[in-house]
Amino acid sequence: MERYIRNENIRRFRQLLEAETDEQKRRILRQLLASEERREVPSETECPADGRPQGRINGSVPSS
Repeated sequence: MERYIRNENIRRFRQLLEAETDEQKRRILRQLLASEERREVPSETECPADGRPQGRINGSVPSS
């Protein structure tokens, strides 16, 4: 989910940057874009709290 949000933010900032003509606003958009591009997104299989894989233990699928 975080990867999707990051990608959408990048797409939106680029879109706004193309349309904006005010140089101060363009500078802010470039900063936001650069910040979002640098932001690391945790792996889909890692738990953000402890970094351990979620869902599978030793290759097994959790029971429901």
